[in-house]
Amino acid sequence: MEVFRRRMLFRAPGILFLCAFFITVLDTDLLAQTQAPELQTTTIRLGRLWLGMPANGGNMNFNPIGGFFPNDYGIAADRAQYAQAFTGAGIQLTATHWFNPFTDSMESAAVYAFVSDSMPVGRVTVPITNYLRYQYPQMNVGGSTVVPALFGTYNPSYVGFQNHTYDEVADVVDSTIFGVEVERKVYAWSQNYNDNYVITDLLFTNVGKDTLDSMYVNMQETGANFYYSNGNNPAGTFDQTMSWQHYYGGRPGDSLKVFYEYSADNPQLAGDDMGAPQVSQGGRLINPNMLFYTILHASAAPYTDSTQDVNDSLQPKVTYMGVANAIPFTQANDAYGSRNFYAIRGAYSDAFPMPEEIPGTHHGVNNDEMGVNNYSSFPGGQVHGVSYRSASFGPYTFYPGQKLHIVYASGFAGIGYELGQEIGEKWLDGTLQDPPDASQIPGWNTNTGLFPSNFQFPNGATAVDKAKDRWLSLGIDSVMQTAWRAKWNYEHNYDIPQAPPPPQSVNISANPTGVTITWSDPAAEAMGNFAGYRIMRRVSGFDTLFFEQIYNSDSTDVGTPHTYIDSIRYYGAQVYYYIQSKARIGVNDPNADPTTRGKMMYSGRALYPGLNPIQPTNFPQNDLSKIRIVPNPYNIKDPLLTAAPFGLGSQTGNEIVFYNLPPVCTIKIYTENGDLVQTIYHPQAGRPQSGTEPWDLQTRTQQTIYSGVYIAVFQTPGGAVSYQKFLIVR
Repeated sequence: MEVFRRRMLFRAPGILFLCAFFITVLDTDLLAQTQAPELQTTTIRLGRLWLGMPANGGNMNFNPIGGFFPNDYGIAADRAQYAQAFTGAGIQLTATHWFNPFTDSMESAAVYAFVSDSMPVGRVTVPITNYLRYQYPQMNVGGSTVVPALFGTYNPSYVGFQNHTYDEVADVVDSTIFGVEVERKVYAWSQNYNDNYVITDLLFTNVGKDTLDSMYVNMQETGANFYYSNGNNPAGTFDQTMSWQHYYGGRPGDSLKVFYEYSADNPQLAGDDMGAPQVSQGGRLINPNMLFYTILHASAAPYTDSTQDVNDSLQPKVTYMGVANAIPFTQANDAYGSRNFYAIRGAYSDAFPMPEEIPGTHHGVNNDEMGVNNYSSFPGGQVHGVSYRSASFGPYTFYPGQKLHIVYASGFAGIGYELGQEIGEKWLDGTLQDPPDASQIPGWNTNTGLFPSNFQFPNGATAVDKAKDRWLSLGIDSVMQTAWRAKWNYEHNYDIPQAPPPPQSVNISANPTGVTITWSDPAAEAMGNFAGYRIMRRVSGFDTLFFEQIYNSDSTDVGTPHTYIDSIRYYGAQVYYYIQSKARIGVNDPNADPTTRGKMMYSGRALYPGLNPIQPTNFPQNDLSKIRIVPNPYNIKDPLLTAAPFGLGSQTGNEIVFYNLPPVCTIKIYTENGDLVQTIYHPQAGRPQSGTEPWDLQTRTQQTIYSGVYIAVFQTPGGAVSYQKFLIVR
């Protein structure tokens, strides 16, 4: 049988500095069926974690950047250009004293991933699929139909959707060089209490003829290859390789098994930049959240019958972190001569162990417990190196015909961008204090918050800096809550309360009284726990603004279609909306975790791509005395001009707008001395008739006008004339 695979070596990927909005502009979903199964890919884009999933378990090029996507939702997206375990990719398997039939040689320690560098390898034996319970609404905004590419196959009749409440499932089966077949299933939920993680289920079957000795299953993740929805308008960047990393689960009494990372300070710069505060943007924190994975199940031993599959509470028995090529290793002193296997089998962890680790396990020291303020000051660290959170399951003796089962959740949680903005603003003006009633938070340390008790703040950190960092530490509580919910979900057979569907159709249009929103959602209204709708609105595409609720109804809000008129008066501004159906979780629902019983669920936020803004229209009228110039005076330093830009399509605020204009007129702008600055014909060519006309503050020779008093002269074709003064301040 012809096999294609290349050997995978430990190496650090390139460093990514770009942060951006998210939109479904690059379709990396299943390719044409004529394409080889090994080359097919799909993407997970249902919740807060967007992931590329290559069928062959290697890497792909997932690029979700472009246009507008709301930063208030808080999304992390793996580019998938380096194989990582978020969707079961990048998994490495090991065996000792294994005869390699492709090289006709014995390997003392064989370490191979699904896709590797120099070896022919196995195939995708069952092609990848990606099924969705729900699809995007049929949308029309301002007369334009919105048709984003769906990221999977809409298939509400899929049998798994009948028996479980996940809203997306991707599935593929790979064969490996060892003769081990691996089925990878990835589950995602749109339900708002469980939309910030995905669960990956790995089933390994030895279909070959070899018994694999010292078989480990190794997985690794890092946030250094991610895009984040912290925005690009205004832009904000941070070095994603700078992170503290921590494994919780290696000590007696630990209730979960969670490996997470969070924002670290740049030790090469003065000051404290944990959370990546943006001074030029009011101090907002653009890195307030944490990536993590949590182990839900790992087989204690290989089995042949699923009833024999027993969870091993000690797995993974090996955890470690570090920049791959920085992990200390001397080949001559290692019995196997393999840096990969040295780390995977726990020797690196044993050399630098976690204090008080569970006997019989091999957990490496956490870099945030080193008692130093430089995150890279640990044996496998580098200031700008990509440090992986790695875990190994095993060792197993894996006989032909046997199976192994590993289930884990990867997630994204923290204090969120909105709270991060509030904290950053108070940090910048020096008024930030610790969270109220912080002493009542379980595990709270008055010095380090929820960070380890020996955590060291950056050199020169002020009292306000430390308060900011203690606020960031609350993200650990969010991580643990998410991990606990994922565990609950797994232990309740993926039968947590079902999220309601998004609207079936939506139409948004401008009218003389504001913006009319019409929608229908018969499927949501058919649910026994249907609880109404809510409409969220945001003015402008700036990252420093967030959606606000403008409409909220109850279970009596049924019928088709529904209509709501938003009497907004920001004429010409960019306004974004999204609509969600609601369903209430039963107060005694045994499948709902206790923290969510009785609470409200909303249809999936990512299932409503609010990508197209509407511009409230100022309709024309003929009374020239009602013409208004906004803003007047125009002050370029006015924060309102950047918070809620006026004008048609403005993202900078560098324009003024004339309102309540007649259907047709000429606008001539003069200096106080009578010099003609600009002539504007309303309406401009190619623009529909309205009562609004923007001016970009440019002269006839495309020069920016100076500060001063100006006179606008409005004249209709019939000869009616009106004069108004306005002031420009720069």
